Order: sequence, then structure tokens, then C-alpha cells
Amino acid sequence: MKHNMDHVNNSPLLALPASARHRLLNVSLGWILVAGLEAFAYTVLALGIANHWPPLWVLTSASLAILATVLVNRSGYLTGVRLAGDLYTALGHALAQTKLSWFTNDHRSKIASMAGQGIPGFMSIPAHQLQSFLHAPCLPLCLVIGIGAVAGLNVALIACVLLAISLVVQFLSQRALKRADAQRHTAQSNTSAATLEFVDHIELLRTAAGPVRAIERLEQRWETQEQALTKTNLASALAIFISTLASVLPMTGIAVFMILSESDHIPTLLAVLVLTGRAAAPLSELATAGLGINDIKASLDNFQQVTNTPQLAEPTQPKAAPTEYDIFINQVSQTPVLENIKATIPAGSRVNISGPSGSGKSTLLELLMRFDDPEVGVISIGDVKLSDMPYETLASLIAYVPQDPIIFTGSLADNIRIGDPEASDQDIEAAARQAALDTIIDRSPEGIHQSVGQQGNALSGGERQRVTIARALMKKAPILILDEATSALDEKTEQDIITTLNYLASTVIFVTHRDATPWHPSQTIDLSNS
Repeated sequence: MKHNMDHVNNSPLLALPASARHRLLNVSLGWILVAGLEAFAYTVLALGIANHWPPLWVLTSASLAILATVLVNRSGYLTGVRLAGDLYTALGHALAQTKLSWFTNDHRSKIASMAGQGIPGFMSIPAHQLQSFLHAPCLPLCLVIGIGAVAGLNVALIACVLLAISLVVQFLSQRALKRADAQRHTAQSNTSAATLEFVDHIELLRTAAGPVRAIERLEQRWETQEQALTKTNLASALAIFISTLASVLPMTGIAVFMILSESDHIPTLLAVLVLTGRAAAPLSELATAGLGINDIKASLDNFQQVTNTPQLAEPTQPKAAPTEYDIFINQVSQTPVLENIKATIPAGSRVNISGPSGSGKSTLLELLMRFDDPEVGVISIGDVKLSDMPYETLASLIAYVPQDPIIFTGSLADNIRIGDPEASDQDIEAAARQAALDTIIDRSPEGIHQSVGQQGNALSGGERQRVTIARALMKKAPILILDEATSALDEKTEQDIITTLNYLASTVIFVTHRDATPWHPSQTIDLSNS
């Protein structure tokens, strides 16, 4: 699998899948066609007014424009749904191939934001944003040509200048309004935070400062928010007033120009005003869309970041799965914590990875599972390097119990069956009882089919750890890795779990901050001086 960072410095649009770009191109052409047909229909109407044409041509051109608008609009909505599907698929494929070491809290937050808000927001691009960015500017341009056909080049040039001035004025007024609203939003956020702080610490504030002084800070925030709202209201009123003047400027200017130029053909004047009015109508929408283009670009940049991630290279000539499960760690270094780690772990042994916090225990476990490749050195299982092994093969050899147990919404059985999707209910119950989950199974008539709540919120911390241990036992992998897997268990339950693990034929590699003696380790890898 190639390290997928080729397009990081290119246009954010290149982060979209090719199928998505193709669909967006088709809808874009559709909106340009709609703008042309609508301008043509209005031009025919204007020529009909000026030259007293029969209504047949007007009705025919209007029907074509309406039909095209309906078809493109419908296509935009359908394309939005398909676009979201394409983006979710691309995100899923990228994350499935990404180095697991990349998934920091910051990156996880970006992924959650993209999946929950970013991609659904892209659904509106074909039907709404493209209409604003393509139909809104193309329609006035085409109508200017229509004005030229009706009243001549001079009138068309005047109309073009007036429309441009109107657009610029509306853009500036909308930008001023957006800035004022941003100040209001900041003040509102600060006030909300201060209110929550006051409610959360009301006992301390009232006992330390008294009822009156306790609320002084909150009152200051309220005053600041009131001032910000006042400024926003003033800016809003001014922006609306200026925007309204700008919207009528093209029609007023054209009317004045044609009257001063002694154009006494009333039908022509009416026809030009119809075209100018329709040309000015989308300018406010275009000005607002121009302010939002940075938001769309930011969303595309974020999508690019979460899909162009560092990926583990799959072997071009993969080797067969090893038949022996001895693990060899040969001069492995990984900044900033591991340096020249060398060890041999015989199959079936019990290995304690020890060392103080920050010494690299979890990092070494991650390298053993190939969450990342070591910067220096090689790790092998049997005679096969991890980097020469397909990741699917490596995953089948290792069962992992993380420090923070991960429980999915569903039943107890659903969570344990992840270790072996083909397992029977009897096998799942046996693994659960091996992991000391007897009390949970017996407390409900549903047994292993009882719900564990939303992401396991019906379970205690220790119960959650035991569920993940049962999941690992269910996998029956030759290598079992546990990272602080019993930290939430009481002494007796931990001893029961350790006794169960000691009967396994698997290699058991564990990290614990408690006394490792009950584990009866056959080997200790001390990272204190690494």
C-alpha cells in the first residue's frame, strides 16, 4: 500500500474521489445550461414585449428553462446523496489502511467532525452551492447579452457596470455584517461559558464572595454581550439598507440612462427593465455565497487531511504465514522512547514489559502489532518479518486487550463475538465465564444476549475490561497482548483472570503497574534504560 500523501499540496478538489468529481462536473454543466436557458427565455420575453411577438415563443422558451431547472435541481439532490456515499467510502478505505499510530486524539476528533458534520455538509454542494457559484453569476452575464440584443451595446455596457457595482457593494455590506455577527457570537460563547461556570461553582462563589459579588463577573459578560448585540443590530440595519439600495441600483440606473438618452420607445424600456431586474436578483445570493467559499474550502482541506494519511506499506511479494511463533526483536529504535531494543520471545512464554511511565511500553506493544514500523530495526514472527506479512495475516495471529476497553452498543454476545464472528452462543458463554463474567451473565434471564448499554455504559470499568478479555480469548490467537488489561479489577478477580491466562498455550505479553509476580513471567523486558 503506497504512502498516500501525493496530493497534499494540490487543489483540495483533488482530495475528492474521481467519481465524485465527475458527478460534480456534470451538475456544474447542468447549472450553466440552466442559466443560459433561463436567460434565453427572458430575452425572448423581452424581445416579445419590445416587438409585439406572439406568446408561443415565450411559452416555449420558458417551458424549456423550467424543465431544465427541475431536472438539474433533482439531479443535484441525487448527486448530493451519491457524493456523500463516495466520500464515506473514500474515508473508510483511507482509514482502513492508515497506520494505527496516526490515530491521536486530535486526529480522531477531526475524523469524528468530518463524518458527523463535514461529509453531510457536502451533500448540499450540488443542489445549492453550485447553483450559487455557477447559476447566480452566469445568469446576469447571459442577460447582459440579452440586453444588448434588445437595446444595443451601450445599454448592455451600462447594465454590466451597474450590476458589477451592485455586486461589490452587496458583498462589502454582507462582509461587514458577518464581522459584526462574529463578534456577537464570541460574546455569546463567553457569556454561556461564564454562566456554566457560575452554575457549576455557585456554592464556592456565594460562600466566598456573597450573593451580590458572586454574580459581578457574569453581569460583566452580559453587558459585553448586550453591547455586541447592539452593534450587530446596527450593522444589520445598515447592511440591509445598503444592500437594498444596491439591489435597485441597476434598474434605476438603466431607467435613468435610457430616459436621459431620450429613448421614447416604452416597450423597449420595459423589456430592458425586466432583463435588468432578473439579472440583479441573484447578486445578493452570490455575495453571500462568496463569503462562505472559505468554509467550503476549509471542509475540503479537512477531508484531504483525513484521507491523505500515512499508510503502512503492504509487501509486494508477501510471504506465507509463519508456522512457528517465536518473536524476534532485533535492534529496534523508535523516537523518542525506544533505542536498540533486542529480545527473543519463545512461543508460549509469559513476558512482562516493564519500565516507568513514558519509557515506551505501549510503543513497543504497538510495534509488535505493527501499528507502525520501527524507524530502525526489525521485528519478526518465526522467520517472517512483520513488514513481509500481509496485515490480515498478522492480525489473525494476535489478540489485543487495550488499556482503555472498547465496548460497542449492543449485547454482551455481540461484543465478545467480534473475536470470532462464527462463534456459537455456547462458545461465547464459555469465553465470558473464563473472563469471570459469571455474575453479569447470571443476573439477567437474557444471559449473554443482555444489552450492555450505549457504548457499554451499563457496565462498570472492571466489567468492561473483562468483556474485552473475553473477546481476546474468543479469538484463540497464538499471541495475546495485554496493556494494563486488569487495572480496574479487584485482586481476587485479577488472580482468577491470570490463572485462566496461564493455562493458555498462547504467548502472553503483558504490561502491568501492579506486582507482576502472580503472572509468573518467564521473561521480563525492562525498558527503564532504553
